[in-house]
Amino acid sequence: MSTDNATEREQERNEPGPFETLGRGLRLSPELRSGLAFTLVLAAITSIGRLVVPVSAQKVLDNGLFGAGGPDVRYVLGVTAIGIGVLAVTTASNYLMNKRLFIVTETALANLRRRTFRHIHDLSMLHQQSERRGSLTARVTTDIDTVSQFLQQGGMQIITSLAQIVVATAVMIVYSWQLALAVWVVFVPVSLLIKWLQKHLANAYSNVRKSVAMMLSAVSESVVGAGVVRSYGVGARTSQRL
Repeated sequence: MSTDNATEREQERNEPGPFETLGRGLRLSPELRSGLAFTLVLAAITSIGRLVVPVSAQKVLDNGLFGAGGPDVRYVLGVTAIGIGVLAVTTASNYLMNKRLFIVTETALANLRRRTFRHIHDLSMLHQQSERRGSLTARVTTDIDTVSQFLQQGGMQIITSLAQIVVATAVMIVYSWQLALAVWVVFVPVSLLIKWLQKHLANAYSNVRKSVAMMLSAVSESVVGAGVVRSYGVGARTSQRL
């Protein structure tokens, strides 16, 4: 048991990190690098637009409605018009970013699925007989769907969140560097905690993938080997396993 635990710990240490995995994915799928710089620019514009509403509200309240000279309607209307214009640009940028992201990822994933199918068919019959059918099926179904979900949702959130952190930090420094320092004092430990949790989540998800492969294997083997199951009278045991 101790040897197995030591082997598992050694495998965990050798597991690539998230950024290393992401970089390997970009190298293996050059389609994902198409227009990446422009997508990052659109993400930055979208992040800036998200800060327009609170900044505009602060300007309207402090300088427009409760200014030293009383309410200034023209100032309020001007700030509101600028805010609406920026939000319109932000909405258009967000639309273009999502459109490019979905088109690029679906194109890359279609090619990845074809390459995966081709690789499985090129494997020797001995390897295919020794491998669980569910594991091979999961490679071109569940795993590809997980990659798709990450690229279209998690990947987009990572891009926009990083851009928003930079922009929000710059805005806070302009308003109050003390406030920015206080926020980062809290943010840094949380980032380290998230990194620690990420390792445990990765291990848990690895166990989930193994469970999915076992489930698909049980289903496929009971269907393909239906005749054998009936011949040996192990239908009850097969049903219990399912």
